[in-house]
Amino acid sequence: MHRTYIRIPAHFYRVTLHNPTDSVTMALVPDENNATLIAHLLTEHYGLRKGEHITVTTTVIRHEDERSTGHVVYSDN
Repeated sequence: MHRTYIRIPAHFYRVTLHNPTDSVTMALVPDENNATLIAHLLTEHYGLRKGEHITVTTTVIRHEDERSTGHVVYSDN
């Protein structure tokens, strides 16, 4: 049996659309440069309304002290 392990990063970058009443996560991206690019493209082409803005923040997806291996396993069963 062949197993492929993929390491899931502990931190992702959350691209969020904020308006005066709510906040919506638009993307979770593992790379800061890509998250910044997505936020820039959305700001330019999404057609933001008055009071809306897009931010990029660091988000912890899994804590380092979790007892899991931190791997996703894909099996060829």
